[in-house]
Amino acid sequence: ENGNDAHSYFDIELCVAVVNGTTPLGRAYEGLCSTFLAKQLPRDGYCPPLRLWIKPGSFTKLPSELSSDQGAFETPILCIGAGTGVAPLRSLILEREARRTLVQKETSMVDSSVIPKTEDDRDNILVFGCRKAQSDFYYKDEWESLSERKQLRLLTAFSRDQWHKIYVQQVVGKTDDGLFVANHLLHRGGAIYVAGGAKMAQAVREEILECLAKSLDGGEKQANIFLKKLQRIGRYSIEAWS
Repeated sequence: ENGNDAHSYFDIELCVAVVNGTTPLGRAYEGLCSTFLAKQLPRDGYCPPLRLWIKPGSFTKLPSELSSDQGAFETPILCIGAGTGVAPLRSLILEREARRTLVQKETSMVDSSVIPKTEDDRDNILVFGCRKAQSDFYYKDEWESLSERKQLRLLTAFSRDQWHKIYVQQVVGKTDDGLFVANHLLHRGGAIYVAGGAKMAQAVREEILECLAKSLDGGEKQANIFLKKLQRIGRYSIEAWS
């Protein structure tokens, strides 16, 4: 799911994994919705009309709603997603960068003091995971372009590209020895958005709690209290499915 006014006006983009496979008994199956959508792709210049209903997602608050400054530079966000879960995260990142560009054009100037000088200073961080970089790295060119322009810090986990599997939760926990997450939440006042499978989201939550427990005086108990507070005020949002 990816539709945002500032970036693409009235364009709506879908990132859908077509479900198909074989049961243990050898029976072939297809996903009802994903297969239907795949069959609606334009053919011979004709695109069949498609009726859609857009429902609000599970993210409690958007980045612009978390900051007292509604200008171009807002609350730092850490986006964590696997597979097609990256779609809503892409919307968040592209939307705020489009708004940032718009503000800079309107003011006809760029404040050099807020331009990130290192990766650690960037206020868009994406931890993306998939099986193979060669086939599943969705929006690879976009992420690399944003990274080159110093608008994104990109961390990846390709679980099947080496003999030992690497997942997004491991990247979250091991980057800067776990201080990466604690610094983002405790010192930078950042927000976290998680999107993807329910098991992944739970594993990420456990990793975040472990990182916080190392930095808070109350340990695990205080980490739980703190993360629940963040979820309540919209600084920790999850869009997950099973």
